[in-house]
Amino acid sequence: MSEGEGTTFMQWRERSQTEVRDDRPKMRAVMITAAIVVVIGIAVGSLILLMS
Repeated sequence: MSEGEGTTFMQWRERSQTEVRDDRPKMRAVMITAAIVVVIGIAVGSLILLMS
């Protein structure tokens, strides 16, 4: 990995952490919603597979 790539990655990581800190309540709600959707999708998919 070149020096430029490392700097870019570090800047990207720092920027993403700053954005998460700024939007923490909104991001937390989005992550909880996403988790619920995934769990419901797995449950529905399992039911469909069991029914068929």
